[in-house]
Amino acid sequence: MADRPDPLPKEIMEAERFIDELMNDTQHPIHNHAHPLHKESVQALDEMMQRLDAMRNAWLSKD
Repeated sequence: MADRPDPLPKEIMEAERFIDELMNDTQHPIHNHAHPLHKESVQALDEMMQRLDAMRNAWLSKD
């Protein structure tokens, strides 16, 4: 893929950094199936990933 003339938007970079930190935080409820907030954490992460995918696709498809 050729380099894009416009850089990746800061909002996308920050969201990716947040997700990376979350996935590396072994104490977060998302990693503990027995935690009362596990299900909500997984759902929130899924929604965040969907929004991030939409933002990334919009950035990639603009001319």
